[in-house]
Amino acid sequence: MTDKAEYIREARAKYEAYDADVWIKAYFDEDSGGYCVYHKKHNFSKVGGGGEVEKILGILLAKYHGKQVEFLPEGWQKQPDITFDGKTWDIKFIDQANEETIRKAIRDACKADNAIFYFTKDEKYLTLLSAIEREVGRYTKGQIKYLPDIYFINESRLLSVLWKK
Repeated sequence: MTDKAEYIREARAKYEAYDADVWIKAYFDEDSGGYCVYHKKHNFSKVGGGGEVEKILGILLAKYHGKQVEFLPEGWQKQPDITFDGKTWDIKFIDQANEETIRKAIRDACKADNAIFYFTKDEKYLTLLSAIEREVGRYTKGQIKYLPDIYFINESRLLSVLWKK
């Protein structure tokens, strides 16, 4: 058996092992070994399309990046949306957001190791860059460690880093 085939078989076994009482198995990619599972206590927002974007991003990450994505449970505390590669991630959909709203989203994402911003409008890229620059500028050198690393993914499906501590 080839290394890739073995990796896919192991990923499939891991995916199938999720307890159906706790997790919803949403997607498995036979080519990459990536998958997406939803914790039954994950709350997909019904406002502004954010919940649907989370689901789309989970599948994009699994299919095109081979990530094994778990949507985490949500409770009374603010918690990250997903985990993969041993890190937590918060997803932010910014099609309707202005720069100040994006800056708030960056502050909100501090609950996670990383933030992924998603947009379909090309002009949001420059707005996002400006918001990152202004928000990072608010922090002193010692405080920057509390900010998440910031990524974006758009319709090209490429996950790209915009800012790292």
